[in-house]
Amino acid sequence: MKRSLLSISLVIYAMSFSTMAQITITTSDLPTIGTQVIRAVDDVTPISPGNQGTNQVWDFSNLVTTGFDTTLYLPTTGLPYIQDYPDADIAIKHLSGYPATDYDYEYLKYGNDGLRYVGDEDLITFFGDYTMAIHFKCNPYTLSLPLPFTYGGHLVQNFENIWLLASRNAGVLVDSIMQRSNLNITMMGDASGTMITPFGSYQALRVREDIVSHDSVFNWTSSGWIFDHYEESSYSHYRWYTNDYYEVGYYEIDEKKGNSMTYFKSETIVGTQTILPKPDFTIYPNPAQNQLTIECRDQLLKSEIVDLNGKSLLISGPNLTIDISALNPGMYILKTYTSKGAAGKTFIKQ
Repeated sequence: MKRSLLSISLVIYAMSFSTMAQITITTSDLPTIGTQVIRAVDDVTPISPGNQGTNQVWDFSNLVTTGFDTTLYLPTTGLPYIQDYPDADIAIKHLSGYPATDYDYEYLKYGNDGLRYVGDEDLITFFGDYTMAIHFKCNPYTLSLPLPFTYGGHLVQNFENIWLLASRNAGVLVDSIMQRSNLNITMMGDASGTMITPFGSYQALRVREDIVSHDSVFNWTSSGWIFDHYEESSYSHYRWYTNDYYEVGYYEIDEKKGNSMTYFKSETIVGTQTILPKPDFTIYPNPAQNQLTIECRDQLLKSEIVDLNGKSLLISGPNLTIDISALNPGMYILKTYTSKGAAGKTFIKQ
């Protein structure tokens, strides 16, 4: 009964804000180095992604957590096979999930138009000495979301993914497979409104992704790569984005493995012991040339500018304006420190 009343009250609360202005996702909403995100996974509860249009209410308060996926954003220095991804300037380390891995890194690149996917390196150990290594490259680098992006936004991307999978037993190569996938992805900002989950309520923009994949699979032999078979598939995914936390929901539709919903639980800055509140500050202009201004409701103790490798470049006191004229053009992270903790946003120096 209490759960039902809570669900009803959340819906009423959400409807009261349903006529708010459309949100725009920008580069300042991207995750920054040092951010650890915990997402819950529900692969048992049937849900509907809802309708298109504005003023939607997605009541996912009945989701049941069947697992967690914890990711950490960190510099790329010293990571496995990073020499094969020279353009990557940030990595996502998966700290949990299924199956359990020795390591699982996604390599990405920050840009003025968003976060681009460069490649992936995974290593999984089975039964002691049996390992499976996965190497993945994307050409050209694909945008996770073209920024700035708002309701009605649209993007079509065509690219090739190359997957290399090598299985070894006690270090001896057993099998190797290559898959070349030519993909077409259409992104559409088709809905906006309020998203409700067991962990919070967000003003959100929904993006539908329609994917068509043409896959050619090859096997490695003593004569080189030999074509094995061809596959073609098409499917759709839905993602929900919000300001400050970026992606807060991902609904994966898979007829073979079953559908699943991944949704935001919490965010921390590595080295702190408490979950940070939603960042309550804005910065402008962004991009900026000479000066950056901070608007912060809480008392600002200090601010810090770091590069994408986490190197501290500039520390300022409680000043609400920062001189950035000495910085080289590029993307940086502004960290603010208040009595509520630390939070960070990206900005571009022109």
